[in-house]
Amino acid sequence: MRTVTCNNLHLLIISSILVIFSAYSASSDLDVLLKLKSSMIGPNGSGLKDWTPSSSPSAHCSFSGVSCNQDSRVVSLNVSFERLFGTISPEIGLLNKLVNLTVSNVNLTGRLPSEMGNLTSLKVLNISGNVFDGNFPGEIVIGMAELETLDAYNNNFTGPLPGEIVRLKNLKHLSLGGNYFTGEILESYSEIQSLEYLGLNGNQLKGKVPAFLSKLKNLKKIYIGYFNSFYGEIPHEFGTLSNLEVLDMASCNISGKIPTSLSQLKHLHSLFLQVNRLTGHITPELSGSISLMNLDLSNNGLTGEIPESFSALTNITLIHLFNNNLYGQIPAFFGDFPNLDILQVWGNNFTGALPKNLGRNGKLKILDVTKNHFTGTIPRDLCKGGRLQTLILMDNFFSGPIPEELGECKSLVKIRAMKNFLNGTIPAGMFNLPLMNMIELNDNNLSGELPRNMSGEAFIQLRLDNNNISGKIPPGIGNLSSLNVLFLQNNRLDGEIPETIFNLKLISIINIAGNNISGKISSSFSSCSSLTSVDFSRNSLSGKITKGVSQLRDLSLLNLSRNQLTGSIPSEISHMISLVTLDLSYNDFIGTVPVGGQFLAFNESSFAGNPHLCLPHNAPCPSLENTAEHSGQCRRPSFSISKLVITVVALVTSLI
Repeated sequence: MRTVTCNNLHLLIISSILVIFSAYSASSDLDVLLKLKSSMIGPNGSGLKDWTPSSSPSAHCSFSGVSCNQDSRVVSLNVSFERLFGTISPEIGLLNKLVNLTVSNVNLTGRLPSEMGNLTSLKVLNISGNVFDGNFPGEIVIGMAELETLDAYNNNFTGPLPGEIVRLKNLKHLSLGGNYFTGEILESYSEIQSLEYLGLNGNQLKGKVPAFLSKLKNLKKIYIGYFNSFYGEIPHEFGTLSNLEVLDMASCNISGKIPTSLSQLKHLHSLFLQVNRLTGHITPELSGSISLMNLDLSNNGLTGEIPESFSALTNITLIHLFNNNLYGQIPAFFGDFPNLDILQVWGNNFTGALPKNLGRNGKLKILDVTKNHFTGTIPRDLCKGGRLQTLILMDNFFSGPIPEELGECKSLVKIRAMKNFLNGTIPAGMFNLPLMNMIELNDNNLSGELPRNMSGEAFIQLRLDNNNISGKIPPGIGNLSSLNVLFLQNNRLDGEIPETIFNLKLISIINIAGNNISGKISSSFSSCSSLTSVDFSRNSLSGKITKGVSQLRDLSLLNLSRNQLTGSIPSEISHMISLVTLDLSYNDFIGTVPVGGQFLAFNESSFAGNPHLCLPHNAPCPSLENTAEHSGQCRRPSFSISKLVITVVALVTSLI
């Protein structure tokens, strides 16, 4: 009985010690967190407001971003997207039960403390999106045998890549991109056989393209492009990475041809090889990567036609082939891809018509075919699914009318189809689309009149210049409340400038030159304080220039040439210090050109072709002489009669 009693007493003592120790440790974690808060919140920082002192031993377990185990020890610290601007203090090493340490996108600075090496239970270490600098202290990870995720993306680390990482036998996710690491990718990294994600992109790494990464048979995602500068070709060995889902080698100076071995990657869904020096034809064998969804081969030196074998890529959603030397036609099967939502092939030598069924899948969002040699009409079903946002067709040879269906495309944000041979009337509905902010249809053969009703409040830019549009400028244009740029020059417009245009508070550029606009320029013109450029030249405008024009403080260009404007030139223009270009030539202005101020910046050509207008140094001034001469002719009869009366009176007096 005594033995049992002693044993029980012994257990009781041990339990009490453990409870006391646990309570002490929990209390210590509370103190540590408060010290961390003090260091992590810099002079301009804020956040962690609920991290406050408490007498409760488990109060810290309710802090935002904090999770505890049953002993109230902190096992997870997740502080993200706060504005802290501080540093991590050495006390972090006292949270030795941490499994997850995530301090991401909180603007922390300085160096990582060596005491982080005490966090031997960590499985996740995420310090991405901060401003940590200096060499990455690889020694802190040596004891983190359980570490599975190391994410230091987007910081300011410098120097060579840390070699100590190769000791982490359980590491699956390694992201060191977005820093300033230099040197070569360490070949020892090929020993981290557990690795599934490798992100070394956006650094300053050099050397030969690392073929040894093909030894990492569990790799699913490789990101080694952007600002790195390797030499050599894409290793054909990469074709043996049977689990690979993403291969991103964009903008890292690789050259040569696309290896046919990539066709073996049956799980590859994203291939990013843009902005390199790749040459040759697009490898037809790429169609073997049947899971491919995103293909970006843009900004290279590829040539040839799009392989017919690509019809097998039925999962494709994004195709970027722009800025290469490709030619031929866009295959008809592109219109059959059930999930294609982005197609950009601008800056090539493609010919022929676009597939008639393009967009018929109801998924298309972005289409850009700029600067090719496309012909034919614009496909009618581009917005069949109501998802089309961006349509760019400029610098081609498209003809025919703009499909009326585009006037009903409420998802459309931008249409740029200038420099083609489009004809017919612009669909009226396009000016009422709720999201539309840009229409550029200049340099075509469009005709007809503009619709009376316009209500697109998102419009920023409207370019319809160099067409054959007729009729009046509709007052409804004043409803485009966000309009910043309006180009209507070189059409066949007539009538007067609608007063509503000058109600546009954000308008910066107006150009209606080369039409047959008549009437006076409204005095409300001077209320458009945001104007920087105005060109009303080559019309039939009459009347005077309002003196209020001087209120346009930001105006840098004013061209009113070749109209029928009259009156004197307002001297107030001399105060418009932003005005760099002024052209009032070929009108009917009278008087003398004002002197001084901003008028010193303009030469005689700004006032040429005004027969009754005099330059300051021209004396005598013909227009002033004509005025005086005209006044003299009115006074001469009166003067002569008076003189005659005086003479007669004098003569009579002498005779008497």
